[in-house]
Amino acid sequence: MDELIEKKTWSFKRLLTIGIVGLVAVVIIYTLFSGPNTSSLTVAAERISIDQVRVGEFAEYVPVVGRVRPKVTVYLDLEEGGIVEEIFIESGNRVEKGDLILGFSNSAVQKNNIDSETRLLENLDQLRNSKISLTEQNLILKEQLLDLDFSILELERTFARYKRLHNEQNTVLSLEQFESTRDRLSYLKDKKKLLEERIEQESILRERQSTQVDDSIERVNRSLSILTQIMGSLELRAPISGDLSSMSAEVGQNFSRGQRVGQIDQLDQFKVTVSIDQYYIARVAVEQVGEFDFGGQSYQLRINKIHPEVAEDATFQVDMEFVSTVPGGIKRGQSLQIDLNLSASRTANLVTKGGFYRHTNGRWVYQISEDGSRAYRVDLVPGRQNPESFEILEGLVPGDWIISSSYDGFRDVEELILEPPIQLTNSL
Repeated sequence: MDELIEKKTWSFKRLLTIGIVGLVAVVIIYTLFSGPNTSSLTVAAERISIDQVRVGEFAEYVPVVGRVRPKVTVYLDLEEGGIVEEIFIESGNRVEKGDLILGFSNSAVQKNNIDSETRLLENLDQLRNSKISLTEQNLILKEQLLDLDFSILELERTFARYKRLHNEQNTVLSLEQFESTRDRLSYLKDKKKLLEERIEQESILRERQSTQVDDSIERVNRSLSILTQIMGSLELRAPISGDLSSMSAEVGQNFSRGQRVGQIDQLDQFKVTVSIDQYYIARVAVEQVGEFDFGGQSYQLRINKIHPEVAEDATFQVDMEFVSTVPGGIKRGQSLQIDLNLSASRTANLVTKGGFYRHTNGRWVYQISEDGSRAYRVDLVPGRQNPESFEILEGLVPGDWIISSSYDGFRDVEELILEPPIQLTNSL
């Protein structure tokens, strides 16, 4: 009778194969994950650059480009516009305040001015007649009072005579004459009181009306003055003395109201307009100073105005003024390379930015050993930076040497073997 033979699941050959495969996998994993971080790399010393950590004055700054502009510029915008009739001064010439530059014609403005002026003059005549009428009325009342005073004076004399005659025994004066004169004198005196009260009340009213008429006349005169200015706006005159520029006007050309036809610049003083990346908008403040070289000398500029509006190119503008002297020979529109200081200078441990910075961003470097034969990877804590150097807060001390050239090709190994060893000389 046949017997069932049980097949072995884990044969020696199978176990051996699994073991070899596992060993190879371990070697590969170790090589991939452990090898590069602990291995060393031999580097030719002549292919690298080195730098030493130093103590120095550090100032955070950003390089910017400024453009020289006139400190005072007045734009020539038209109040009314019209057709250019005559050009008196061409662009590029010097003008004095009040000089006539352009003459315009505008039939609509001229017609409206004539109609408005006619109405205002009619209104002015009416107001003046009203004031004359008030004055005449006052004179009439004063004349009536004067006549009444004279009549009272005469009647008082007559009544005084009649009174003496009335007291005599053999008088020829009748009682009727005496009483009539007495009553008329009393009537005239009462009439005078009423007239004086009327004059007083009308005087108050006349003063009020006269003030109102004077105010109306003043408003009409101001309106006439404005009309004169409107007519004067058809003549473009220089508001300041300076150099006329950017004017492009031809005889017969039609300009609309508010259109700009040119500008006047005062070229005896300059400012510098600088565009700065919006990344620094919170770091820029008035009174910050920048430096630039011109003609072999260094000059300073100071921020005196910040325009916080961010343009489409992600920049904002500031105006800078010259701190002391203006460089001789500087011209309007000229570009200046400026180092704008963002902070005050202070003493710090510094390293010059080299090719390595693009690779590590200052987070680590290769520090060279004292004998110059090796370089080890060292982690850093960087601080502030500028285009030339950056500040080291932790990781290195003054006198340490680092590899400052590019780290491309080093594969971020932990140790570099320098062949031949570098002779280090303390430069501090």
